[in-house]
Amino acid sequence: MIVAIVTIAYNSGSGLLRLVETASSTRHDVRFYVFLHSCHAETGDACEQAARSMPVTCYPYAENRGVSRSWNEGALAAYAAGADVVLIANDDIVFSPGDIDKLAGKALRCRGHYIVSCAGYHQRFGRRIPSLGYSCFALNPIAFETLGCFDENIFPAYCEDQDYAYRARLAVLSEENCAETLPYHAGSAAIFSDPGLRAQNSLTHARNLDYYRRKWGGEGGAERFTCPFGKNEFTYYIAPDRRHAPYGPGYDRTDHDIVRI
Repeated sequence: MIVAIVTIAYNSGSGLLRLVETASSTRHDVRFYVFLHSCHAETGDACEQAARSMPVTCYPYAENRGVSRSWNEGALAAYAAGADVVLIANDDIVFSPGDIDKLAGKALRCRGHYIVSCAGYHQRFGRRIPSLGYSCFALNPIAFETLGCFDENIFPAYCEDQDYAYRARLAVLSEENCAETLPYHAGSAAIFSDPGLRAQNSLTHARNLDYYRRKWGGEGGAERFTCPFGKNEFTYYIAPDRRHAPYGPGYDRTDHDIVRI
């Protein structure tokens, strides 16, 4: 069985290498799709190093192109290449022995659930939590079949998970959880390690929240619309071939210039 792991690398080459080294399986063929989102030299070197020793496909974009965009591209490429299970993991995740097999097995047994989250240890919180949410999860085929892609109007990070979860709720899809795992998650490691990125995030996150409110008529938990922007011509499905501009002029965002680093 082929297990594909999609991850985005920004400014921690050591974190990327720990992720790749610990994502081991005694039963499955594990492959990686790594998206480089910065010009950080150490991280670029780590991508090359990982590709020399592991089955790693690197996408050296060297720009902060957005989580949704790379998650979409990676998951679509992995399933097209024959992956049985697609996992998405932050580059500040370190797996414990057996985690990959447990999470992949649960995903296979629970194909009717759009994602399978997993329990793990959140290092910034200092405790084990029942779900690491979209920091480490399996994305099942039914997600793409029913919901389509993540919304690339949400960039570079934060709120893409909230949007996808709300669309799943509209589609009456549910999440499953794998409670037996113990990956370690540092928690927003890229942003906390870079003052410039942290300052940028204060702007981009606010813009994402503004977009989310415009799209769904309210913040998370207080959404009023059941169709994007309250327009019946839009549904919760984002087609892969329209993922870069799913809604058209007047709806899709044009302020990508706010992402500078």
